[in-house]
Amino acid sequence: MVRPVFLVGMMASGKTTVGRRLAVALDAVFCDLDERVERISGRSIERLFAQGEDRFRALEAAALGSLLAEPGFAGGPCVVATGGGVVVAAENRAAMRRVGTVVLLEVAIDELERRLGATASARPLLRGTDPREALTRLWGQRQAAYRDGTLVVQADGAPEVVAAAILERLRPEAPA
Repeated sequence: MVRPVFLVGMMASGKTTVGRRLAVALDAVFCDLDERVERISGRSIERLFAQGEDRFRALEAAALGSLLAEPGFAGGPCVVATGGGVVVAAENRAAMRRVGTVVLLEVAIDELERRLGATASARPLLRGTDPREALTRLWGQRQAAYRDGTLVVQADGAPEVVAAAILERLRPEAPA
């Protein structure tokens, strides 16, 4: 693999967990875009969301842009765990596709809800809502964007199984 791999998907789809395993398997650098946003802004995701989702999305796009602009990034092995909403902006989707391969980790709503468990209320987009309803609404709003130019991998299973499935899909002779 020479091109970067961008993992996209709903919150709790396993982007960070699978991404770390995938990076080891590919002997690649791992980058968590949410952590990059926090480093650049000097604020937590929660504090950024308190300033409004639009403000957060602008910082997220800037963090993605700064990553893509790093010398050698596009030609180097890297696995990027994106934030769940990075795909909302068409410019972000196009930028990721230009330099790398975008992989959707698709997980059933029941499994997302199970994974989030008691921590669901800590997620800014789920706070004060019924998690199932909010996840279903977000999936409905974002599904087309998640699937836009991506490889789709079912990610309901164990992280190592999902990472292996992605590796299989990334092989040049594998069907899209």
